[in-house]
Amino acid sequence: MGARHLVTGAAGVIGFALARELLERGDAVVALDSFKKGGKEDLAALARDAGGRLQVIETDLARLPLDAPSSSSANVLGIALRGRFDAIFHFAAIVGVRYVTEHPYETMWVNMRSTLHLLDFARREGCGALFFASSSENYASGADAGTVPVPTPEEVPLGIGDSALPRWSYAASKIAGESALFAAAREGAFTPVVVRFHNVYGPRMGPTHVIPEMLERCTRRVDPFPVFGVDQTRSFLHADDAARALVLVLGAAREGRGGVINVGAPKEISIGELARVVFEVTGHRPKLELHPAPPGSVRRRVPDVSKLNALGFAPRVGLEEGVRECWERWRA
Repeated sequence: MGARHLVTGAAGVIGFALARELLERGDAVVALDSFKKGGKEDLAALARDAGGRLQVIETDLARLPLDAPSSSSANVLGIALRGRFDAIFHFAAIVGVRYVTEHPYETMWVNMRSTLHLLDFARREGCGALFFASSSENYASGADAGTVPVPTPEEVPLGIGDSALPRWSYAASKIAGESALFAAAREGAFTPVVVRFHNVYGPRMGPTHVIPEMLERCTRRVDPFPVFGVDQTRSFLHADDAARALVLVLGAAREGRGGVINVGAPKEISIGELARVVFEVTGHRPKLELHPAPPGSVRRRVPDVSKLNALGFAPRVGLEEGVRECWERWRA
């Protein structure tokens, strides 16, 4: 009999890929999402093929604690959450630089409250392991200041830049969430795992990420084509590879090996090079309109993935292949 897992933010790019991966392994999944960014139909289709092993629940974790006694949603939750989970994966959060910058308080309110509600549940009920989806944004300030190396290992100080800059609200919520996870684990019966994701992308992603933003412009044949921070570098990991990585980390967590781990690709590529890949895939050949990077955008972002590699991980989806898959979805 397979394991049983809880995935929050299961309609998101990583949450959905992980739920599908776990189901393919024969496990059962309870999927929570508010569906504010869509994805309900995708999860419903996944549930139809899962033979009763996927239960999908619409709820807003930031506004509804998992032990809320009154609403019908809470009653459904109470039934779904009975019994111990082998692992809980917490992906529910506000993401996307543009939205975060325009709604910094909402970002912190939603991200922190949803995390604390889930940690209260885990402290009360226990589970095998609790995975908190953190971010490479936590390294950005130190990387630009030259106080942390690039590629960046997990054991470096975290920090944010100017706390008045709206962009940093996201990283601040993630750093707070990491600290809260380890604090809760001291009182709860679970292994804490912080996963710092580095530029994960996939075909289900909306235009809140550099790859789908570029593809969206290509569908409109934008020319000249704006490119921001052409010399900045990133590493890009397909969501399916991220899900496979999480399954490997889960194996270690089952043995009590928690802590912090980077999940990303080791290959560094400039935004200008990324644009060339996008143009090659789409056949769109515009003139470039170069702009400076947005305030707070880090110059280089590449993870040290030694810990992940030691678990036997290697990406399977190349960047051009992944961009082509995204392009087909956008065209459809």
